[in-house]
Amino acid sequence: MGFVPIRKKGKLPFTTVAESYELEYGSATVELHTDAVKPGDRVVLIDDLIATGGTMMAGKRLLEKLGATVLEGAAIVDLPELGGSARLRDAGLPLFTLVDFAGH
Repeated sequence: MGFVPIRKKGKLPFTTVAESYELEYGSATVELHTDAVKPGDRVVLIDDLIATGGTMMAGKRLLEKLGATVLEGAAIVDLPELGGSARLRDAGLPLFTLVDFAGH
């Protein structure tokens, strides 16, 4: 078992693979070390917050690009009104969240 960071572009040393995604207000790119996972690795993807789901979806694509299987996503907070958790579930990613924070 190990910890594999997925970070904003330019934050990781060594050779990385990148994935860009759309935000409500623009776009962003996240990176993962090319040797972080190998084909057949089984991964749980963890984030602090699910808003639009873009960051977690980009992380899922990066991991799968390197051959890993993403078993589940987990987050501390879900903002369900922004649609990210529904988008991730629709993409086939089971999710576990600790707190759902509904808007007004």
